[in-house]
Amino acid sequence: MRVHSPYRCDYCQNLKGETNHWWMRPPDREQFTLLRWDAALADVPGYEHICSESCAAKALSKWMTQPGSQVAAAVAAQAPDLRFRTQ
Repeated sequence: MRVHSPYRCDYCQNLKGETNHWWMRPPDREQFTLLRWDAALADVPGYEHICSESCAAKALSKWMTQPGSQVAAAVAAQAPDLRFRTQ
């Protein structure tokens, strides 16, 4: 568990501040999911830390070009649970 150690964006290396509104992406090869920042999940191995819309687009592009991927995208909000999927 991190103790006051800074988080960095996995795509541009920006440092997370206290008031930044970041996103997280769980490890999942089958679908692309973005979650609102959750400090409880931030240290879970495999989760990506994403600082901006631009870096989220980079994450999506990386996911879409992985070998054998089927295009399915989901956006999950904390409440209500909204999911958008394209195939």
